[in-house]
Amino acid sequence: MVYACAFIADQSVCSLLYEVVFPWIFCFAVIFGLLLKSKIFGKEDNKTARGVSAIIGLVAGYLIVIGFGSTIGAFLAGVTAGTVMFATVIIGIVLLITIINPGILSKYKGKEAWVVIGGIILIAWFVLSGATIGFGYQLTQDLIALIIILGVIGAVAWFVNATGSKKDNPPSQPSGPSQPSEQKKKSE
Repeated sequence: MVYACAFIADQSVCSLLYEVVFPWIFCFAVIFGLLLKSKIFGKEDNKTARGVSAIIGLVAGYLIVIGFGSTIGAFLAGVTAGTVMFATVIIGIVLLITIINPGILSKYKGKEAWVVIGGIILIAWFVLSGATIGFGYQLTQDLIALIIILGVIGAVAWFVNATGSKKDNPPSQPSGPSQPSEQKKKSE
């Protein structure tokens, strides 16, 4: 497959990037992150846990690239242009919203946050489909790829939040003096 790399003159280097390097980095990052967040080998700040997770991520990424590197590369090359444009529009919408009212997005929690995110994605889809023509109900390859990518990101986010939601928070200390004797000393 021929990949379009405007920044690299040699096509074999571009092919190597898309078929080996980018898929390997992607697979390594996903596996390393999942191993750290699942805390199989210990807490995230433990050097041994990070080292073991990194080695497993390196090897697993390499093994995945051996079998599926060209397929992942073709997928990444096909998705890149459409996804970058879609992500740019979504980021632009979020920036516009935060410029108008900076605190508006921070007040949504839980299911409300997912509804807001879904609304922003629908607005971006509306903008990219040609707002003057109307909604495009046709599922293009870029939209299918975006749905898959967002589904994977959503599943990873759900997994991370489901495993890390029960953190022990220390009880809050009262702001004033806690002992009556301290109150007496301050009044004198």
